[in-house]
Amino acid sequence: MMSLDTETTGRDLHHGAKPFIIISSDEEGKVTSWEWHVDPLTREPVIPEGDLDEVAGYLFGLRPIVNHELVFQNAKFDFAVLDTINFWGQGIVPSAANVWPDVNDTIVAGHLLYSNRPHNLTDMVLEMVGQDIEPWELRVKAAVTEARKFAKQHLPGWMIAREGLPCMPSVKASANKKEDKLWKNDMWLPRAVASKLGDREPDPDCEHVWDGDKCRRCRGHRWWVVTREYAETDAVSTLLLWKFQRRELERRKLWEIYLERMKVIPIAYEMEKNGVTVNRQRLEELRSDYRERSVQAGSVCLSIADGHGYELELPKTVNGSVTRFVFDVLKLPVVAWTDGGNPSLGKDAMDGWLASLPERSKQLTFIRNLKTKRQHDTALTYMDGYERFWVPLGIYNDDGEQLWYRLYPSLNPTGTDTLRWSSSSPNEQNISKKEDFNLRYCFGPAPGREWWSLDAKNIELRLPAYESGEPDLIKLFEAPDEPPFYGSEHLLNFSVVYPEIWERELREVGVDRVGPHCKKKYESTWYKWCKNGDFAVGYQAGDKTADRAFHRPGSRARLIARFTKKEALNRRWVQFANKHGYVETMPDRTVCPERGYPLLCTRSEHGEIVPTIPLNYHIQGTAMWWTMKAMIRCDGQLKEWRRQGYDGRVVMQVHDEMVFDLPKRAHPKADPKRSNLGKIRVLQKLMEEGGNDIGIPTPVGVEFNETTWSEGVVIC
Repeated sequence: MMSLDTETTGRDLHHGAKPFIIISSDEEGKVTSWEWHVDPLTREPVIPEGDLDEVAGYLFGLRPIVNHELVFQNAKFDFAVLDTINFWGQGIVPSAANVWPDVNDTIVAGHLLYSNRPHNLTDMVLEMVGQDIEPWELRVKAAVTEARKFAKQHLPGWMIAREGLPCMPSVKASANKKEDKLWKNDMWLPRAVASKLGDREPDPDCEHVWDGDKCRRCRGHRWWVVTREYAETDAVSTLLLWKFQRRELERRKLWEIYLERMKVIPIAYEMEKNGVTVNRQRLEELRSDYRERSVQAGSVCLSIADGHGYELELPKTVNGSVTRFVFDVLKLPVVAWTDGGNPSLGKDAMDGWLASLPERSKQLTFIRNLKTKRQHDTALTYMDGYERFWVPLGIYNDDGEQLWYRLYPSLNPTGTDTLRWSSSSPNEQNISKKEDFNLRYCFGPAPGREWWSLDAKNIELRLPAYESGEPDLIKLFEAPDEPPFYGSEHLLNFSVVYPEIWERELREVGVDRVGPHCKKKYESTWYKWCKNGDFAVGYQAGDKTADRAFHRPGSRARLIARFTKKEALNRRWVQFANKHGYVETMPDRTVCPERGYPLLCTRSEHGEIVPTIPLNYHIQGTAMWWTMKAMIRCDGQLKEWRRQGYDGRVVMQVHDEMVFDLPKRAHPKADPKRSNLGKIRVLQKLMEEGGNDIGIPTPVGVEFNETTWSEGVVIC
């Protein structure tokens, strides 16, 4: 068993960042490392000839591949780092695909054991092993900070990390996350400065006694080795942490769940390598449209404020001017609070006002336009990020302009408190598909390719219906083509919450048409409010919040009285969470029939579980476990097809939706036999198998995206 870690010149691996340290520790704590000089003018590591063969020989040449266990803290990132120097598949190094079965990951294990706690190495080692390794990080941080200051003042031309460098698009001076701090990108710098200044290199055989940055014995300068010492500590600690985690996983009977979870990490690694294609022309078109909409919405807000004799300032984020106008001038009630205890203008507050303010009132008009401006300003920020991160594909129009680019988002399967993924650089999980607000228009298949979007049909509504045994809801989902509801829980709830409207429309158009008729007629009013209220009730919003969403007092109580088994399911999971501190996903019969994936729940300041969380986590977590199984099954099929010469890949996963990038063939409606529809049907069935794992039918919808992700042909 060995740990493996890398230190890099940055996190932007598709823009030039590379490793300058590769380091490994064995079970006895023996550390072996390779550290390379970084050219300060280019940030390019200078790797001596033969070093990579030496690394490969140490890791693989002297040991059999079978039962050769490698432990990482974030294996996906380190595998991608080694890709940047063409490590995999060279010489005696097996391919990355052949190494993955021998890999264990402390981040994956950490999330399974403690889902809502920090999963960085320092915090996990302190919590689980009881050792504090932060002093090594603080020491290297201090050295890097001082070296950066010196280089800026005395070494012009050195490429020090800063916001705005094209080769470092993820670097922000205002970064909040510890791993994104500026100094983290320049950990190669202390050694380079010490070398430049001619400071003595510490004797490798010396047992150093440090007096500041000088060794009392060999008189070497610590900057030569401060980053390597930090890396060595991480390598040793990773193995110690893994040994604890392994014991805990087995003790808590989570080992099989961990092994299944690890199968998705190499899939995420391949998805990052594939990237996702974006069209510059469509992005610029959308950006122009959104700028205009933002200006128009802002003008309405300014006009309303001017009518009140108030000089309003409208930045992209909330400021004191907006807050004072909303609460002191418009006199809107406080419906939500910030974490700091102040009246909130956040999403919950906006949704509350939109659901409760009188139609055609100036207050409602202001809030609608403020939300519109915020949404489009946020989308413009996202599009700027796409442009900052994208890499050209080399496809041009007749005027010689670059048309197609590829983004390589960093995917994090353990980035949330549940099993939902997060992503960054840029974020692909927030690519909206809402009406009149659709960033998916920028994305789509490059020339010679086509996209297919497959997603579970209403999975987060189906799961509680079947699990609770609610007969009306089960009947609804099993008869999706029957009137009056046509498989729509929203329409069923509409008939319960607004019975007088439903009965009136039923008399007018008849039972066969009443559902679609209400959906269309009240698309922007009662039906929309019903959908908002349904999600509020589903995730256990309070009576006031849910009733505001429905625009009807007593709505939540009415639904609870109608669907008593579903409410009992919610109470059961709240009680379970209060007793144990966590909920579990539905057990996967093929992995661990006795239990599901544990998800820790937040407690209130009084020690009780926040009641909106247990059912939310249980259902959302189960849906994402289902998605994970779908990815594993589909990836296996895609690999088999690629071995046969068919280049199909999964390029995105957004909640329970998967996007497949396939070679362009005939249109599925015009010529089904010569299209990709046959292969998509195979993938659809593989995804639907996940329902058998949890004992609930999970049909999958199929959409064909010929040009853009925002516009598709619904196949089923």
